[in-house]
Amino acid sequence: MMLSEHSRLVQKFDTCRTAFMLCDVQEKVEPHISNFHDAVHVANAMAAIHEILGPERSVFAVTEQYPRGVGHVHPAIRLPADAIIAEKVQSSMLVPTLRPHILGDAERGIAPVQQVFLWGHETHGCVLQTADELLTHGIRVAILVDGCAAQLPEMHDVAVLQMAHWDGLMLTTTISAVMQLTRSDPRHVKSVLNTLKQFVSDSEATREPAATVAHGDATATFDSRPAVALDAPSAWCGMDH
Repeated sequence: MMLSEHSRLVQKFDTCRTAFMLCDVQEKVEPHISNFHDAVHVANAMAAIHEILGPERSVFAVTEQYPRGVGHVHPAIRLPADAIIAEKVQSSMLVPTLRPHILGDAERGIAPVQQVFLWGHETHGCVLQTADELLTHGIRVAILVDGCAAQLPEMHDVAVLQMAHWDGLMLTTTISAVMQLTRSDPRHVKSVLNTLKQFVSDSEATREPAATVAHGDATATFDSRPAVALDAPSAWCGMDH
């Protein structure tokens, strides 16, 4: 299947094969990353989308970096039954266990993927190097920035800035990526909408409340929580009808 050379969006699910790649979101790292649970919520949303699309359209791949020392995938992540889990001690996720499921293996009847949704820890290390290797194989990469993090926030920020200049890679967020991938397709619209609403609800549960900033006699409230933007019906582009 050929990807459009003209579209700047994630390709629709029925025009190519998509991989969801969860990078090293492990239990013992949780105390060291302030927004650790953002990656957990993204993982659960992507797992649900994979299950909606089915194995004929997508694959869900997971890595654990040195699990004997760092622990296994965080228990709050609801992995799909067909998730492919691989241990690694290198930066890139493309270890031998996962390579056939991403690059394809004709002898085993495994089709290659054309685009990847990638998120996890840490942005400047394993996420960045996985993205680079995927691009060298001609695979389009969408980094789910709201699901990436690092122990030092500046490391995450610089890595995102670096990847922003890479051809074939796009920076996006979970909700935007899912809406691009599914394009309000009537076959899945209700299931997708329910998944996104659950993602918002889960994210709300672990986010700090809105901040109030005073300036002279005036005050302003800044709320970056996703539900604030998504409560309006128009935000769903008719998906709930």
